[in-house]
Amino acid sequence: MWLNDYYCSVFDVLSPACGFSVALSAIVLIAMYRDIANSVTVRVSGMLGLSDAMYQISQLVVRELALQPKYQSFSAAARVFAFTTYFFPLLNTLLVSRIALDLETNFLRWFTLSRSLRWLLRHYVKVSIALAFVCACPLFFARAHFDPNFLYPQWSFGTTTRDTCYMVFGFYLLILLQVINFALVIIVVIMRLRIELPSENNPPNSLSTHIMRTLEQRMRRKARILILYPLSPIIFYSPTLVFSWVQVLHLEQNNVTTAIWITSLVVGPIQSLFDLLVFLLLPPVQRVIRWYWTLHKDSDMLPLVERGRRESIFVGYHGNGVALTTEEAWVQDVTDPRSPATH
Repeated sequence: MWLNDYYCSVFDVLSPACGFSVALSAIVLIAMYRDIANSVTVRVSGMLGLSDAMYQISQLVVRELALQPKYQSFSAAARVFAFTTYFFPLLNTLLVSRIALDLETNFLRWFTLSRSLRWLLRHYVKVSIALAFVCACPLFFARAHFDPNFLYPQWSFGTTTRDTCYMVFGFYLLILLQVINFALVIIVVIMRLRIELPSENNPPNSLSTHIMRTLEQRMRRKARILILYPLSPIIFYSPTLVFSWVQVLHLEQNNVTTAIWITSLVVGPIQSLFDLLVFLLLPPVQRVIRWYWTLHKDSDMLPLVERGRRESIFVGYHGNGVALTTEEAWVQDVTDPRSPATH
């Protein structure tokens, strides 16, 4: 009970706040910087933050209802929250896979001309929501009640065999797909790094050593993010899935099951913090942050920009038939992807 009263009370506020902040930030960025931030990664990250916040709020409600004796018998409310307990982690896993797939296609430059892949990417979110709903909807027909010991919706289809088959075919096949995707990403990233990065068999041609070293560091940093991000659902939601076996097998409360239960409560909020960090590291968000910092780091420095550079910018844009003020021309130059200020 001390965990529910003290420790979880902090995460009950922090975790939904992180999720809602990601969703709200995605909406604001898309509205203000449509040409820059209106990308798949930003939109799906916003949905991921909203889904994660809803999951954490549902877990808060579950813990509150489980403490009330009138909800500890079989009820429809327990079935609904049993559904949400499995629906949102599945949806979050699929959304993370969508963001990882977008990062993979941008980094690895593969399947760009595949019509089937373009169709999958275009309808991936809809398919993910439908798939997560189909996998979790059988819990609407299970017998469920709130467990006052673990503060969790206990469900059952009548026998342990049915419960085990549902867990294996309903959830662990998706985890297996995540592992296969992770293995493929590692293989292709290693191949790409060997081809692109300079080595004895692939020496640099015209680029300087400094530029090649910078490109190498940038590619290795992207590769690390690309490898770790698809693995994050397996890391963060594995304690929750392990704890589900405690429910399926109807194990009694002891030191081991209590440790698994506490771990499953802790890793969920950590996933929210991790999603917030990844959102801040997304390339469109990083571009907006760099441009905003460049424009607003010191408003008093704007009049001190070199006069010759400002005039050349103004003349260049005015010569193209676009009449801009000096400040507008400077802003457009800073936000131009070809400008050195954005790199």
